[in-house]
Amino acid sequence: MTCFSKTDLSELDALWRSLEADHVWTGWSAAGEEPDEIILYRTRAHWRKFPLRKTDEGLTVFDDQDRPVATANSLSELKAQIEAIPGLNAGAGA
Repeated sequence: MTCFSKTDLSELDALWRSLEADHVWTGWSAAGEEPDEIILYRTRAHWRKFPLRKTDEGLTVFDDQDRPVATANSLSELKAQIEAIPGLNAGAGA
C-alpha cells in the first residue's frame, strides 16, 4: 500500500467540496499527515464507511467487509467510479 501525500489530500478535499449538497458521498477523514487509508462516508438511509487505499496502480474503495467495490486510476476519476457502485443510491430520499 502507498501513502497519500499532502497533495493527494488537498485534491481529495477539493473533489469533495465540488460535490452537490445532496450527493450520497458526504465526507472523508484521514489520520496523520500521509495516511495509508482514507475513510469515505456515505449516508442516505444510514451512515456507512468505505476505506480508500492507494496502490502503485491507482485507488481502490472497499466496502465494510473489505471487498473492493470501485477502482480509479487517479483522484480525478474517483467521483465517477464511486457513483458507479451498484446500489449506491438505494434509499435515496430517505
